[in-house]
Amino acid sequence: MSATLAPQPAQTQPQLEAVLQAALYLLGARQDRMLTIDEWTDLARAVAACQERKTADYLTENDLEDIAERYALEWDEATDGALPTLDDE
Repeated sequence: MSATLAPQPAQTQPQLEAVLQAALYLLGARQDRMLTIDEWTDLARAVAACQERKTADYLTENDLEDIAERYALEWDEATDGALPTLDDE
């Protein structure tokens, strides 16, 4: 994924605080050599909010499948995007 920044309106303080908190979680997780799907999703949400995009735009297909299948994360399709439909095989 490229880090192309589109022109953005002035960021709100809550958006900047969310990005900072998510970045702190990411740095801490890297130091501990681990990162949870919750932390990764928080980071994706914060960046998506600043970029006026969907959370799903910043997650891999495997991440989205894991969220849909295994994790009880709060997920709002209007803000976060659609999760994949899982087929029972």
